[in-house]
Amino acid sequence: MDKLLFKRILVAALTVLVLVYVTYRLISANFEMYPTENAVQATVTDSIRTEGFIIRDERIINNDSNGVLSYSVSDGDNVNADSEIAKVFSTQEDAAANSQADAVDRRIETLTESQKNTLTGAVSVDVINNNIKSNLIDYLSAVNDFDVKDAMSGADKLMTSINQRQLLTGKILNFNTQISTLTAQSQNLRNSSGESKGSIKTPCAGYFTEFFDGYENAYPYSKVADMTLDEFRSIRIGTIPDNTAGKVIGNVKWYVACEVTPDQASSLNIYDGSITVLFSEASTEPIPAKLIKIQNNNDDNALVVLECNYMNRGLLEARHEPIEIGMGTFSGLRVSKRAIHDDYVTKVTYDENDKPHRERKKVQGVYVLYGSEVQFKQVAILYSTKDYVICDTSPEDKVLFNGETISLYDKVIVKGDDLYDGKVIS
Repeated sequence: MDKLLFKRILVAALTVLVLVYVTYRLISANFEMYPTENAVQATVTDSIRTEGFIIRDERIINNDSNGVLSYSVSDGDNVNADSEIAKVFSTQEDAAANSQADAVDRRIETLTESQKNTLTGAVSVDVINNNIKSNLIDYLSAVNDFDVKDAMSGADKLMTSINQRQLLTGKILNFNTQISTLTAQSQNLRNSSGESKGSIKTPCAGYFTEFFDGYENAYPYSKVADMTLDEFRSIRIGTIPDNTAGKVIGNVKWYVACEVTPDQASSLNIYDGSITVLFSEASTEPIPAKLIKIQNNNDDNALVVLECNYMNRGLLEARHEPIEIGMGTFSGLRVSKRAIHDDYVTKVTYDENDKPHRERKKVQGVYVLYGSEVQFKQVAILYSTKDYVICDTSPEDKVLFNGETISLYDKVIVKGDDLYDGKVIS
């Protein structure tokens, strides 16, 4: 190939590359005038974040003995009125030996029950396998939540399921040897602890806990409905008596009092749906709640009181908690609020003679880029913040003027001048 031909080919190739690059830059610059974002599926909860104070029907259990307590029940257990929650011993060693004996007895009970249910054919391998999976998930969840007590309980349930599977599959014939060994161990511990000097009993039925924080009498449980914002602000911690053995939560109803802004109070006032409350440190799931009071203080903040009747071990010890009051969950397409405009859409209807009739109406919507053409689509907004909106993908009849709205992954134009339906970006 001579040099002249080579130079011509090279110049032609370079010219084509330059033209391609210039064309690309022009097209890119043109489209950059109209930046877009995809309409994506999103779920949000309309909520109010604040600090809550929990008020319960708490009955203090006094310990008037001179001994050491060995608790017969665990935190969160449901107890009857006048039932034993602890035995009294002379020394710390005796109390510890009794507690260890109680733990061994629980292991004996677990092994005995597992053996009884399995050998009588009360459970199948499939049921046991499902129980193992479920108990493993519960155990890992408790560990992840740093809930020591639930983790220990979950570990016991998991071990029970594994033991049942070993029995049912024939890997172990029975637990008679283990039960005999544990029975002897329990008896030795009982002998070493001696007889108890007495017992501590509950004043009423309810949930028992050893936890005590000094706020038990900070505000009367019976007067929660009459609480004012000033009273809420003046709540202070009290002293913790030295002879406290624990307490019983005597009523399934308990309350959360909190302070909110005037705007947040207005949102709660006009909301007529179900309310939930999430305790970020005491519970991983929202709890159903009932709004029983909103007390506005002129232009000042407002007092809100919620009623709950769900209880778990974490909530027994909760008092001052960051909370999130949920006022409904909304699912739809998320769109930037900058993309919302008012423009006209057209609806075509046909009369009995199939003659078309066109109607135009100004509605709220967004501009969507289809290839190089701009189309205006009406939106039905479910939920709005200062930055974005959630749009309904399947609104009820007659919500949309012409029945058309945006779809998943539509390229919504979020910025640009001189936008109108049908515009072609060249």
